[in-house]
Amino acid sequence: MGIILAENNKETESKQTLPDTENVTEKVEKKDTTDLTKRNAEYLFKIKKVLEEKNVASQKIEDALQSMTEELKEKQRQGITATKLYGTVNEKADEIIKGPKKAPTATPFWKIALDNGLMMFIMFCIMYAILQQFSPNSSQINGGFLTLIVTSVIAGVAMAYFYRAAGDRRTKGKKVPFWKTMLLSLLLVIIWVSAYTLVVNVSGVINQTLEPIVYVILAVLVFGLRYFLKKKYDIKSTPF
Repeated sequence: MGIILAENNKETESKQTLPDTENVTEKVEKKDTTDLTKRNAEYLFKIKKVLEEKNVASQKIEDALQSMTEELKEKQRQGITATKLYGTVNEKADEIIKGPKKAPTATPFWKIALDNGLMMFIMFCIMYAILQQFSPNSSQINGGFLTLIVTSVIAGVAMAYFYRAAGDRRTKGKKVPFWKTMLLSLLLVIIWVSAYTLVVNVSGVINQTLEPIVYVILAVLVFGLRYFLKKKYDIKSTPF
């Protein structure tokens, strides 16, 4: 009888000393999320569930959750929640599956200069046509075809530079001082006026003044060319 009791006691003691495998597994799974807030931990749980439902590779899920966990540990100290950091669960799940969205690339300088240059050409043509129609003597001031081309090119390049410089400052979160904007604008005007003064005095057929109707036709043709190039080269709209 004593022997039986002793054996029963040993079995009871051995059962008590054996680790609870379910609790151990649960602790291992929760090991990395114990430092997270309840809301953030729940967010990761939902992410994992969505990814598993979409048959994402387990290694990819593990890597994503590990990376998110480490990032959340840092961000939640600043009061940033997972939803605020990553968006909704479905949005983040799609990003993990498809990869992060590529940031939009900046429009190349030459495209901006070309677009602005063509637009300035159109504006000058219209202006010259109106001036010559109502004031024939203005042809001496307007200059000719060469003046039109050169001033349009310089204006296009200058405005592209101005647009790019202002855009770079905006993306870096720096406010452009008013005096710098005015100084840059004044510098561009000086460059344009200087080029105009030099070219307008060039004589010859190449710089001959055109008839108002010719300026109008050129404006229409270049407008069509600009529209075609914007579509072909995917030139984004600029202030001009």
